[in-house]
Amino acid sequence: MEMAACRGAGLGLRPVHLHEVCRAEPAVPWFEVHICNFLGGGLNRSLLQRIGERYPLSFHGVNLNLGGVDELDRSYLQGLRRAVAEFQPVLVSEHACFTAHQQHHFHDLLPVPFTDEAVLHMAARIGQVQDYLGREILIENISRYAAYEESQLSECEFLSAVCQEADCGLLLDLNNAYVNQCNLGEDLNDFVAGLPLSRVGEVHLAGYSVREGRVLDTHSSAPSDAVWDHYRNFCELCPDVPCLIEWDSNLPSLQELVVHQIKAQAILDKVQINPVANRCWG
Repeated sequence: MEMAACRGAGLGLRPVHLHEVCRAEPAVPWFEVHICNFLGGGLNRSLLQRIGERYPLSFHGVNLNLGGVDELDRSYLQGLRRAVAEFQPVLVSEHACFTAHQQHHFHDLLPVPFTDEAVLHMAARIGQVQDYLGREILIENISRYAAYEESQLSECEFLSAVCQEADCGLLLDLNNAYVNQCNLGEDLNDFVAGLPLSRVGEVHLAGYSVREGRVLDTHSSAPSDAVWDHYRNFCELCPDVPCLIEWDSNLPSLQELVVHQIKAQAILDKVQINPVANRCWG
């Protein structure tokens, strides 16, 4: 069954809330799941099937290792393709990073140097994934805590080049960009202005924590006031791009998550669509 598009503000759906969503059917336009949690069988996948009959879904991944040099994980890709065929998600996304090397998995999202060589390498791997899945994917900017001396490009230049070369979409994580601004001094407004906004298919909003003076992308709290402000600015440019409240640790109740989802939806609803000024449509 073909689902409606992901529109408005959605929620990241974690396994602990599956039963409640099935029971309560909250008034949320769409949900996004970390697909690695559902590639096996069992109860969680059955619950997701029920939810997918009621809501549009988005699949988000952390295991493709798009920036790595190891062979793409064919077993994971096979499971992902089966899930895509079964659930027909509206969006499929992954991170612009590497997560493994020589079969060692780091359980983290690690940056690649922003070079022309890395552009071609990552774009080729994205192309393999898109060909295998038979559909476009979005790639997400990650939080970074150091910069490579070898980098020849800014992050926005790198992501723009990868998206152009691979002909893929972009998932803009504003919290990640804000973390990079805090830790690396990279201006978030300049970063967004340098992106191919017409390729942005989704926005993530999340919270961070501070440890020993370092801002960490922990997804353990509500979006900060600064991230909300940047989101308002983005909506003035691209009011039709769906956004997601992403929360992964110190999870609150589903009701509290919906409060933040409603806030994001209210920001979207307030924006007056102006096709002349909206650069995302250009």
